[in-house]
Amino acid sequence: MTLETLVEKLQNRWQGWFETITSWVSSADTYYQLAAIFLAMGLAYGVAHLVRQRIPSLKESDKPSKQHRRKWLVQRAGRLIYPTLVIAFLAVLEALGRDVFEYTTFIHAAQRVAAVWILWVALRAFVTNTLVRAVGLWILVPSALLQLFGIFEPVVEALDSYGFSFGEIEITAYTVLKGIFFVIIVLWVGRILSQTAEDSIRGNRGLTRATKELLVKIINIALYGVLFLVTLDLVGIDLTALAVFGGAVGVGLGFGLQKIASNFISGLILLSEKSITINNLVEMDDGVLGYVRKLGARASIIETFDGKEVMIPNEDFITSRVANLTHNSNKGRVDVPVGVSYNSDLNLVRDLILEAATSYEHTSTEEGYTPHVFLREYGDSSVNFLLVFWLDDVNFGKWGAQSDVMFRIWNSFKAHDIEIPFPQRDVHIRSGLEPMARAKAPKGADEPTSEKTNT
Repeated sequence: MTLETLVEKLQNRWQGWFETITSWVSSADTYYQLAAIFLAMGLAYGVAHLVRQRIPSLKESDKPSKQHRRKWLVQRAGRLIYPTLVIAFLAVLEALGRDVFEYTTFIHAAQRVAAVWILWVALRAFVTNTLVRAVGLWILVPSALLQLFGIFEPVVEALDSYGFSFGEIEITAYTVLKGIFFVIIVLWVGRILSQTAEDSIRGNRGLTRATKELLVKIINIALYGVLFLVTLDLVGIDLTALAVFGGAVGVGLGFGLQKIASNFISGLILLSEKSITINNLVEMDDGVLGYVRKLGARASIIETFDGKEVMIPNEDFITSRVANLTHNSNKGRVDVPVGVSYNSDLNLVRDLILEAATSYEHTSTEEGYTPHVFLREYGDSSVNFLLVFWLDDVNFGKWGAQSDVMFRIWNSFKAHDIEIPFPQRDVHIRSGLEPMARAKAPKGADEPTSEKTNT
């Protein structure tokens, strides 16, 4: 149907409507019905006002909780009381008016307008997404109004007459509008279902964190895949016509998005193997050290100790070396090298170093994790020891623990007059300078044979 045909049909209808309206204006029943409609609306407003006064108000200080959400739903549902009562009173009025009036056209039309009105109020009350609400108000509500007054099909036929074909797929103006509507609505519903599923899975205490993340990813993939096919079917696109086109696109995406696919598969492997989970302390091969805060579909987020959030592709966890410091246990080993003078009492040194480690509050005392002191070597300038101790929870920080224990060792050594030596070297300058010294020395002076400098 072309636009001219639609205009012609509407003109014919409007001409018929004009004659009908003229007869209505000259009839007394019309004014009686209008008065009855306003009376029903007034009664509905009074009753709705009394009912809404009993609905508890939602305070800004209320914290998000189940009770808060329940109050929010009740308060928003209170907006539907007035239009609902209007429809109910108009239905009663129409049933009574059949015995009183010759026709009840105005009352019936008021009911239709009230039905569209309640749809409008419901969208504004319960739909918080701005885009979804705009689509509902400007596409769904006008469509419902056209349908109630019997002019929806002519408008659809006119919109279907404008379009183009892409192979076996025909795209029209009506298809585009319907596609926009269904895509936005389906994505909105999908987001709600996905969020509900995520909350349910993450609230299950019987599952490990890695299993929860894996289930969330699988459900999201399956949900949006099904919603995509449902959207195409609702729009009216034949899925068989997309087989060849989808195959070509799939091959192109396979080459162009292989990194993304690799990262996605790597993420699934990480979740299934449970080698890395949320809040693990990891050190990457390139030196990035921090806590895993999120395991995403393409990349994961590591929060470093200086507050940065570094996005690491999931593939890097599989193909490179990663040190997971808290995989099976939160314990962490700290090494402290110590050098003392050759004049020191080595037995006393060993006892003081061991005491500094055992007196530290975060040092582990479990069997197999107690501190140990080893005499490593007799160095050029010092006798070198190595202190090894374990932390019960490495999340307290290895650097802070190492610093505190080294301060304790320093204070103990100062109290017992134990020296931590610095490097000393004896440099001998010999034959290389003898010819120069002879050339510069005055006649009769003694020739230098060697020079010794101590530093």
